[in-house]
Amino acid sequence: MATLLALLGIYLLLVTLGYTFICLACPWRTCPRCRTLTTHRRRICRACSGTGMRPRLGWRIYTYLRRLHDDGTR
Repeated sequence: MATLLALLGIYLLLVTLGYTFICLACPWRTCPRCRTLTTHRRRICRACSGTGMRPRLGWRIYTYLRRLHDDGTR
């Protein structure tokens, strides 16, 4: 049981570090709403303002925490 928990912990650490690396290397992803509107490009997507790119969830969390820290240490 302890070995299984250790493997699970290592796997979780690797997945978290991998996603963190992806967010730092490429913080933008394609907008899923615009991807479905490729044939109907007349409307501007509210999620990405028509750019077709949105920040990743991990990047948004990082930005929120960084701003929270900056505002708290002023």
